[in-house]
Amino acid sequence: MSKCRSLLLAVLFLGYISAAAQEYVNPFYHCLLNEAYYDQLVGESSGDRTFNYIMDIAPYERDRKHSDYTGEFFESKYVVEKLKSYGIDNAQTLKLGKTKTWDGVSASLWEVSPNTAKIADYQDLAAILAQGSANADVKAELVWIGRGSDKELEGLDLNGKIVVTEASGGRVHDKVVAKGAVGVISYNSPRPLVDPIQIPNSGIRSKNPTFCFNITPRDGYALRDRLLYGEKITVHAKVEATNEETDIEVPTCYIPGTDPEAGEVVFVAHLYEGYVKLGANDNTSGSAALIETARTIQELYQSGRLPRAKRGMRFIWVPEFQGSIPWAIANKETLEKALCAINLDMVGLWLSKSEGYYCVHRTTMGNPHYLNDVAESFFHYMGATNRSFVATGMGRPDATKPVFSLTGSHDPFYYTINAHYGASDHEVFNDWGVQVPSVIMITWPDNYYHTSGDRPAICDPTQLHRAVVIAAASAYTIASAEEDGAIKIASEVASNGDKRLAVKMKYDLAQMGNASAEELAAAYKSARWNQDAVMNNEVATIATVLELAPESKALASYVQALQKGIREKAKLNAMEIDAAMKACAARLECAPVKLELTAEEKAASKVYPRATPKVKEGGYGVMRTISRDLMAKYGFDKRGAVINGSEIAKLTTDGTNSILDIKKMVDAQFPVGDSLETITRYIQMLEEAGLVTTK
Repeated sequence: MSKCRSLLLAVLFLGYISAAAQEYVNPFYHCLLNEAYYDQLVGESSGDRTFNYIMDIAPYERDRKHSDYTGEFFESKYVVEKLKSYGIDNAQTLKLGKTKTWDGVSASLWEVSPNTAKIADYQDLAAILAQGSANADVKAELVWIGRGSDKELEGLDLNGKIVVTEASGGRVHDKVVAKGAVGVISYNSPRPLVDPIQIPNSGIRSKNPTFCFNITPRDGYALRDRLLYGEKITVHAKVEATNEETDIEVPTCYIPGTDPEAGEVVFVAHLYEGYVKLGANDNTSGSAALIETARTIQELYQSGRLPRAKRGMRFIWVPEFQGSIPWAIANKETLEKALCAINLDMVGLWLSKSEGYYCVHRTTMGNPHYLNDVAESFFHYMGATNRSFVATGMGRPDATKPVFSLTGSHDPFYYTINAHYGASDHEVFNDWGVQVPSVIMITWPDNYYHTSGDRPAICDPTQLHRAVVIAAASAYTIASAEEDGAIKIASEVASNGDKRLAVKMKYDLAQMGNASAEELAAAYKSARWNQDAVMNNEVATIATVLELAPESKALASYVQALQKGIREKAKLNAMEIDAAMKACAARLECAPVKLELTAEEKAASKVYPRATPKVKEGGYGVMRTISRDLMAKYGFDKRGAVINGSEIAKLTTDGTNSILDIKKMVDAQFPVGDSLETITRYIQMLEEAGLVTTK
């Protein structure tokens, strides 16, 4: 072989290596944490242990013992005992008032004619009895009512009968009882094609309740067909239920930092979603992940493998909303020290089997905070380092920092970064009166959500492991951050801010490109206003990093530089939007759009509402202190009179946004906004209530 040919082959080979190396370069392959600390979090935490906690707490949906209501709940005891066994001696169960709940005791449904056969039994599966069912002991004939529409019920004799329906029992109950029915059998299921034996966790709410049995679609179809063929079927239904009064219990623990005055990061997960529902993923998984997160941090601190962070970490396990709300009300001083909160709600789903993703939902613009970007960074890092896994053979494993469990999947990490979503306990922290920015981490979509199929088998120890690592890494990054860590976090926020400005512009340019001549002006105005909205939010978000090192002049200077960069980026984007508008106008053969504020918009741009101290003094639910008379005076006493009232209020918090800015930021976030007139009037109402000042 000639030297020239050898040299050529060597160059080609080096080029192949270079190309192969480039193939694996990932923009998200960087870690906000010292990687040695990250590796300790991965190594110490366990998805298998977390899965075992689920098996201990909710192996199947079952009837809750009466002793739970009169003493202490099984779950509360379990959490506290586990925490104490791991050396967290301050673990305890708080009691935050009383509540009442329906509870099933026993129930059975038997066919007595023409056959003798059991149809359903509460001891076999607790979900078969709809919550809210009343005591009963009746023999009655069945009658098919389809979906229970008025047309289907027309002419049917329901007196003394038990109806069979494919609709939810709660939807038809009152209607059929008014016509004389004595009970309901429903085979309604949210996903019969996914799981034909899935029963929803449902209930009936009625001033005159009878009962409802939920049966599987598989059994329901058979019963329906027999009735449609004209069979006369008689059943015997027996129900025993009761209403219990019990304590609102909140297990909690605290892992201190080195500086008691430096603040803390809060974790929350709900142990109960109604006391009779026991779901493995919803939300025993989040509660189990919280136990393992606390254990992991405690063990690494105690062993010296992880330096104790400056700030503390607080963990609370709550009845959903029913516990987080009274806890927030009772712990206003604690929340004053809280920098942010992380809500783990349904984190254990076996994603590839359920075609789901692990999601983090960001805060709204009304609660700007670097927590969003810290959490997002670890989602990306987990995804970049767990793309695929090759255990044998010549293949190169893409799982460069694999996070797997012994009994879990070897799947890539399926994840997504999403806009804000409420409907869980993080909204208590995001409340205007609380002002502790909080994100939710959740597996979704979930094919077993709120059904009898929510059992441990749908959970993946590997996904649980990853959930613990991301939660612990996010919290520790924030809890341990001082000047150097704050600068890294500020960099992360700013670089993501540039990206978010670009993503919003990309969408708006597409909208302009699709606009007609008549639509161009509105599309152009929306594009420019959206850049203003995102810019304002990014500038505010970068500013929140200052709380991590408030005395640092270097950080303050850097934050100012980053904020300036965001503003300059928004100006450049505005120039591109202007150019795109002119190109569209030329293509559509119409005059270029001139952006001018109306008199109403000019007036709104000069008013900067600011929340008064009364907001924080009022704490959680401060908006509910506004009287009905005052709401009526301003036209907000009817549902739908204002769509985004909560967000409008939050955007007044620090007084940096004008009313026009608030309009822009509401429009940029939500598919349906409020008019400028509505927003102005809403702020006037808040001002008269003493919650806002515009002076």
